[in-house]
Amino acid sequence: MKLKEPQEWLLLIHQLPAQPTNLRVRIWRKLQNFGAISIKNSVYLLPFNEKTGEDFGWLKQEIEAQGGEATIFRADSVEGKNDQEIIALFCRQRDEEYAKLISEFENLGKDFGEQTSNLLTAKLSKFESELGKLQQELERITANDFFQADNRKNAQTAFEKCRQELQSAKGTNEKVFQLNNRSAKLNLSDYQNRRWTTRKNPHFDRLASGWLIKRFIDARPRFSFVAEGESTENALTFDMVGADFTHQGEDCTFETLIKSFDLENDSALQQIAEIVHDIDLKDHKFNRLEAIGVNAVIRGIAEVFSDDHERLKQTFPIFDGLYQLLKSTVTANNYKD
Repeated sequence: MKLKEPQEWLLLIHQLPAQPTNLRVRIWRKLQNFGAISIKNSVYLLPFNEKTGEDFGWLKQEIEAQGGEATIFRADSVEGKNDQEIIALFCRQRDEEYAKLISEFENLGKDFGEQTSNLLTAKLSKFESELGKLQQELERITANDFFQADNRKNAQTAFEKCRQELQSAKGTNEKVFQLNNRSAKLNLSDYQNRRWTTRKNPHFDRLASGWLIKRFIDARPRFSFVAEGESTENALTFDMVGADFTHQGEDCTFETLIKSFDLENDSALQQIAEIVHDIDLKDHKFNRLEAIGVNAVIRGIAEVFSDDHERLKQTFPIFDGLYQLLKSTVTANNYKD
């Protein structure tokens, strides 16, 4: 992959204490979940962006809280390797993860195919659960696939094949396949006056989703923000790994919420969903011209308000105004037609 602009990098250099004994494994697993690569002993690397900075920042706090030492550096280059060599390392690691996942999709499809002639409801649920776990792993790897590894499309194709086979066996005509056994469209009355929990230090998708929950889903929501590992008991979680509402396939959390609560017919909301998607996933799927400006405004608010609740509150008027503007534009266009 050739870069259009010079790549910036984040380096985490850490030293762990002897106790607790499970700390080394715990930190290693988190580094793997972040998609970091090791370039030297206890030196890990990620491409610089807001999310990776947040990930390394949380890990640094955890290491220091356990009596270890950690330092984060932002660099334009890494000694001994050029950007293309580093990118190749990232792609190689993602390709290995994709290859393992493809094999698991194929094995699941084979097991599923051998039983489709006599597939009981219990077995069907088991396959749904297994496919759901594999989908979550695919989403994790894809989120860390910073440089579009070669096996990415193959893994997505393998997942789609399994999904379609299972959907066919269910004998449904659903356009959107729900892996978590929820009804495709949820009843708003069941989601009132609830506690909604997401990760601390919210950015665009989480802030937009909070606004959507408050304005269109739960008239009296209670929001809470947690660090990784903190309890989310008795809460509805969003935009977190394994959350009740989070990324699904190519959708960001905002899009998942819209589809889950049957809000897709609101054209203004659908346009905001496209803006949130372009900003959060950075795949230019919709090429919304508003994305750059709206993102800049929300980032500015995030810089001014460090308190999570206040930050969310301050973004509400921004999304309110954007919604009214897009709604007025839709109405005007309909009037002209």
